[in-house]
Amino acid sequence: MKNDQLKEQEIMIRQSLSKIKNKIMIMSGKGGVGKSTMAVCLAIDLSRRGYKTGILDVDLHGPSVPRMLGIGGPLDMAPSEQLIPKAVAKNLSAISIEYLLADKNQAVIWRGPLKHSAIAQFIGQVAWGNLDYLVIDSPPGTGDEPLSVAQLIPAAKAVIVTQPQEVSLADIRKAITFCNQVEMEVIGIIENMSGLICPHCGKKLYIFKSGGGEKVALTAGIPFLGALNFDPAVVDASDAGTLVQYMSDEKRTYNQDFKKIVENITKRLEETAFKPVSIDEIRKSKSIKIAIPLSKEKVAPLFKADRIAIYQVRNGNINYLDTIKQEGHIGPSEIKRIPQVKLVITKDIKEKANYVLNRNKIGVISNAPDLPAEKLIKEFLAGRL
Repeated sequence: MKNDQLKEQEIMIRQSLSKIKNKIMIMSGKGGVGKSTMAVCLAIDLSRRGYKTGILDVDLHGPSVPRMLGIGGPLDMAPSEQLIPKAVAKNLSAISIEYLLADKNQAVIWRGPLKHSAIAQFIGQVAWGNLDYLVIDSPPGTGDEPLSVAQLIPAAKAVIVTQPQEVSLADIRKAITFCNQVEMEVIGIIENMSGLICPHCGKKLYIFKSGGGEKVALTAGIPFLGALNFDPAVVDASDAGTLVQYMSDEKRTYNQDFKKIVENITKRLEETAFKPVSIDEIRKSKSIKIAIPLSKEKVAPLFKADRIAIYQVRNGNINYLDTIKQEGHIGPSEIKRIPQVKLVITKDIKEKANYVLNRNKIGVISNAPDLPAEKLIKEFLAGRL
């Protein structure tokens, strides 16, 4: 893809994401833990609460969302030449690779770059409109698809689904490590299939042990969102494509338990809501530590810089402190390691890096002009940057 096409795609993605308040990726360390069921049920429950909700199926090799929702067929095109998501129910729409295949049994044999491009199109070239929530069903593991989501959707947050047995818990630790490495915040952990309620005697049977998910959450310092018992009726509804109808029965114990989990998720999202750093507030500070990425002694895009010049401003006086040289590219991790840094002035910065720095209470000024570092700081202090 050429540079101008990439720029156009980035603009479309940015415009699409700006209309979506909350982005939640449902992931798991291994398959078979009920992750897709959790994603679909979460989207249905949110839509039933009156929230405009979309579900994006990025499991490109094994899409299951269309079957669970009972919605098939090709997608329509909007006048804007964007794809129109499938209307599932009131307040609920869906996108899946299966809707674009002539034969739903056709195998998708793609490598990483093609997957990344497809997910980018699902975000930027789909007429999602204004959404309160976008629920993203990712394939199990920590491969290309969740990595693409982390890169393309800076503000996406993860919900990790597990079963209580040890083999699942070992994989969930890898999922947590993945989220830490790609700077994706984890909302919490759900323990699925925690037990089985006997339909004859009503006694709870622990078919996969119990409590393992909560223990991992406690050890990792991540909120535990709740546990769900195994309900054979959920499996039947998923296979029949009637999960929307199943979730409408509020008398079911499964749905009552699930509602508590959804309430925990929405509460966590409110608690961790993104608040951009105010550049004006930084400017008013008496003491400001500023980092300026450089290449060949000129201000540079963050990821193309080979060093970081560090300055301290106290009561309007500018003092040079140090220059940190870096082999390889410079990213938000290197900036975060600078003690008490409050501001980055750069030529350009990726959306993900900008989000990560802001989340760590570090302000960012991009599109800086080609001026010496101290002159840039003077322009900032004067309110011209």
